[in-house]
Amino acid sequence: KQRKKSKIEENRRRKQTNDPTKPRRRRTHTYSRTDETSPINRSSSHITTNDVISLMSQFDWTKIQQVQTAYSEAIAYNQVVGVPPYPATHPIHSTLELIRIPTYLSSLRLITYLRKIPEFELFDSEDRVTLIKHNLLAIVFIHIVLIYDPIADIYHEHNTEDPIFQGQDWIEILGEEFYYDITATVKKLIQILEYDRVLIKLLLLIILFTKGFCAYDIEHEPSLNNTLIVFNTHNMYVEILYKYCLHQYGLNRTINLFTKLINRLFDIQRLSAHLKDFV
Repeated sequence: KQRKKSKIEENRRRKQTNDPTKPRRRRTHTYSRTDETSPINRSSSHITTNDVISLMSQFDWTKIQQVQTAYSEAIAYNQVVGVPPYPATHPIHSTLELIRIPTYLSSLRLITYLRKIPEFELFDSEDRVTLIKHNLLAIVFIHIVLIYDPIADIYHEHNTEDPIFQGQDWIEILGEEFYYDITATVKKLIQILEYDRVLIKLLLLIILFTKGFCAYDIEHEPSLNNTLIVFNTHNMYVEILYKYCLHQYGLNRTINLFTKLINRLFDIQRLSAHLKDFV
């Protein structure tokens, strides 16, 4: 009888131990801040969304401020000359004019912008040339998002004396199909990026730091001498962009933004390859 009683007690204890209704301890995740003293050697952090605002560190905001300042200075240092100033409209009638004025001006400003990014100056000199030479057309197209007015179909850099360039001039130079293609792509990018100029300026850096992004001459594009520093810098700005989007738009809208953006980046690759045939 004593043995039977002991067995009953033992079975009761086992049942309590395996009771599925017993509350379990919840696992929690914490956000660990990465080393903010070295922008190149920062490791990827584990990002959670319990408190989106806390994701943006002082380091991240400092980097965004550097990006803003670099872009503003690049515009100020490269002013257009020899053409009627804003609000005059300057027509473009040939590929040569397209290259000589708006494309050249945009390229010059973007290169100056890059040269004012501290991490870019740490790259191997040959690697800087490789990235600019083979990815510049792509960021010229992304830059269009900053200067295009889809309602008036005109291009004009904000807060400058640049003349206005008309979108329909693309038809005469590169054909109607290309005009509608680039216009549709830029409008979609504007809709996705919501005129967020910080986001676009970060995206310019990320695309340029993506080795082989344009891929229109990948067979002859040289390898980088110091892949690691470019890779780490690229990842750093991707992380800042992601955290910035979480801060501004929340998780769901950020996921939606990134998903749509990837498809449009494929369009940018295609347009870059197309324009390369003309320039």
